[in-house]
Amino acid sequence: MSLKEKIVISFLASLVVVSPLLGQDSLAFAEENDMSFLDPEANLIHNAVSLSDFYEKLYRLRKRENIHVPIIQIGDSHIQADILSGTVRQLLQRNFGNGGRGLIVPGRVARTNEPLSIATSSSASWEVKRMVFPEQPLPIGIGGITLRTRQANANLTIKTLDAPSLDYGFNKITLFFQKDFSSFHMVVKDSVSENLAYIGPYTVEQFANTSTVVLPANTHQVSFQMLQSTPAQTQTTLFGIDLENGNPGVVYHAVGVNAAKFRHYLAASLFVEQTAALAPDLFILSLGTNEALDYPYIDLQFTYQIETLIERLKVKNPNATFLLTTPPDSYRRKTRRNPGVEIIRDKIIEYADKHNLAYWDLYTIGGGKHSADLWQKNKLLQKDGIHFTVPGYELQGNMLYQAIVKGYDEYVQYRHP
Repeated sequence: MSLKEKIVISFLASLVVVSPLLGQDSLAFAEENDMSFLDPEANLIHNAVSLSDFYEKLYRLRKRENIHVPIIQIGDSHIQADILSGTVRQLLQRNFGNGGRGLIVPGRVARTNEPLSIATSSSASWEVKRMVFPEQPLPIGIGGITLRTRQANANLTIKTLDAPSLDYGFNKITLFFQKDFSSFHMVVKDSVSENLAYIGPYTVEQFANTSTVVLPANTHQVSFQMLQSTPAQTQTTLFGIDLENGNPGVVYHAVGVNAAKFRHYLAASLFVEQTAALAPDLFILSLGTNEALDYPYIDLQFTYQIETLIERLKVKNPNATFLLTTPPDSYRRKTRRNPGVEIIRDKIIEYADKHNLAYWDLYTIGGGKHSADLWQKNKLLQKDGIHFTVPGYELQGNMLYQAIVKGYDEYVQYRHP
């Protein structure tokens, strides 16, 4: 056995894969398959010193201070499924505290996939817009997907599902919605249809287009019932729902939209503005796969789009830090190797290094050029050559968590010896 193989085995043994599907820890894929193509020595956060403020907040959590540390991961279909991000969420919350499930979008009601940690339903008719269709009506806000109903008695039910050793009950709801005189009132009901709270379009809060209600007790399920109080009220336009429990800990928000690119987040009229209501300590930007799929065309504005999105987010969130991730190797047209992934990866790293921003190089960690062959051979990459299997996303989430914690440990050793 080579030294690299020994390092890989040791690396895999350090991972704890949290399976949202199975509800248990699972490392079976690591035992059955040849994972020697991974580069565990590359699994670190580059320019990690730029995350010092974020790491200090994590340290304060470990010291049992009564604070919460919000994180927003922004991405495409790799994030919409919330397996990669859900794995990171669970591991961080087990070690630093559970502040709640965080931001959700009712994907099933929007006729798209939603995370396995939630279940949403509605008997009403909803118009839907994803950010990747900017020419369609409806503004785009924090969730990247907007839903609108014009039915005065429409209902929307949301339910959270616990993860192993993590309770995703909530008692604080922040609703992101179009808040004006045309908006319906809403009644928040529990699972037996008892009224818990009211949300109206007239209340003045710190952030526009939001209303926050605190429930009398933790619950895993609520329904929103639309009420038309005046003839002027004709619609509810929903951008997202934040679910928290009021406890100290990490709140890990994942915003992912199938087929999204950096330019789509820039074109989303309310997205950047609404991130401020979540007060993130860290943004994780996980985009680039869809830009790479355009190969051999590479958008000459790609670096400008990265810079513009980050600068706009900084204006609304001056205390936040940033972590960029590179896309993993993948195919185009299901079977054709895609040189565009490496080009996009290089542009992300070049920008991060130039601006001293933290980055995590999943492309290299995952094996680099043509490693998609091996991910697929080991049943970690789906047949479409772009999306990963559940174990594949879990592995990526575990590696990201390990890299974050490695940087955190180094920070603590230096700052709090």
